[in-house]
Amino acid sequence: MNPARSSIGGGIVATVVLAVFLLITDFLLSGTKIFVFATFTSLCAIGGPPYCEAGSLTAAGLTFFWFIILFALGWPLLFGGFTWGLPGESGLTHGAVFGFILWIGYVVTVLYGIWAGGETFAEDLPLLIITLFAYLVYGLVLGGVYDHFAGHRTFLTRRTDRETMG
Repeated sequence: MNPARSSIGGGIVATVVLAVFLLITDFLLSGTKIFVFATFTSLCAIGGPPYCEAGSLTAAGLTFFWFIILFALGWPLLFGGFTWGLPGESGLTHGAVFGFILWIGYVVTVLYGIWAGGETFAEDLPLLIITLFAYLVYGLVLGGVYDHFAGHRTFLTRRTDRETMG
């Protein structure tokens, strides 16, 4: 399978695994004030009223639409485009590195929120740890499924290497 299709296939599987991971984590943490799934689906925090009231049907629709677009299509296509440049020899390693890079982006937004005075590091630390695991799980599944569907490490692999692998 070509890299784009392998990426999208991996992205769909990784998104389902990520959603299940987040829902299970939220279930296990019920009773605390940590809502992991909401962290990945907080689109209305950006747009806000009058277009997107938190808790509305519009908010839910937009949130899940962008969650699927980003995690099933956007990140996987980015991964497929430069997986050959990530350190490591396997899709699992490339996926873990990619997931860590995505998590670093999340950390930057959290640190910006702390700098702006809205939160404290102590409040965000448990969520940062949980999201690290979530992004690593996402990356591992994305990289592993990408390798499985692609049947080769990258599109830069020589033709003779692909024929001997498959």
